[in-house]
Amino acid sequence: MSEVKTVENMVNITIDGAEYQAKEGEFILNAARANDIFVPAICYLTRCSPTLACRICLVEADGKQVYSCNTKVKEGMAVTIDTPTILEERRAIMEVYDVNHPLQCGVCDKSGECELQNYTLEMGVDSQSYMIPDTKRETTNWSSVLHYDPGLCIVCERCTTVCKDMIGDAAITTAKRGGEVLDKAYKDTMPKDAYSMWNKLQKSVIAPSNGTGETNCSDCGECIAVCPVGALVSRDFVYTSNAWDLKRVPAVAAHSSDGAQIYYEVKPTSIEDRTEKIFRITNEWSFVSLDGSARFAYDFQNTTASKDETSI
Repeated sequence: MSEVKTVENMVNITIDGAEYQAKEGEFILNAARANDIFVPAICYLTRCSPTLACRICLVEADGKQVYSCNTKVKEGMAVTIDTPTILEERRAIMEVYDVNHPLQCGVCDKSGECELQNYTLEMGVDSQSYMIPDTKRETTNWSSVLHYDPGLCIVCERCTTVCKDMIGDAAITTAKRGGEVLDKAYKDTMPKDAYSMWNKLQKSVIAPSNGTGETNCSDCGECIAVCPVGALVSRDFVYTSNAWDLKRVPAVAAHSSDGAQIYYEVKPTSIEDRTEKIFRITNEWSFVSLDGSARFAYDFQNTTASKDETSI
């Protein structure tokens, strides 16, 4: 018998007046991305469930303002990516993210590949309309591999989502923190989504879900990979290199049975020693997840041990 192939149902939509086809039931955000149309989104991960944590993926669909990460396309839908109201809302959200965010970009491990930097520039944030007293948040080490800086954290919930939906550990979650209470006058003077997101940001932090201060997880490091800022970093990478100094070398995970695609990120060992050394391993996390052996077992490649021909 010949194999019968099922053709996916497609719907016709318009985005900013241009006609496109999209898979029936697909989120607007993914439909736009599939057609090379940029919609900003920080919290959304393609292979995970939407969290609505960042809210900057706002678009207008059939005249109504919606979140593109959890609104599905339908036949004849008319989508507008940018309106004056949406642009104002997105900018306000980015201003809120930047409130009291440490200005340590020069030494931050994420600088140069930081989505907060990128979106702040994309939204044209060149002034600050909001302020609130900062709250001290101490850095912590959760396990043998995870370093968490809550001062840098924007509580986008990517880490908790990938840990729950993709890895199955659910080892980290959002928790309460003692942030300052927002002045209620802001509620009447700023866009509602920006106020709501800021209110959550002031109240929340990321923490191990078991309440012990240590993650009961498989140490895969996928939370590190998806973190858009420098809040979650491998403990052996903290303050060792700037991202722009590293050269990406495509490779296959030699220490993992699934042979996933990875990148060795290398640079010279020191000023005196120009031998290239692996400083970290990264992955295309939108498409593939790594286990701990694939991400952290690179010391073998860095070793200088060799065969002693005379002794043998």
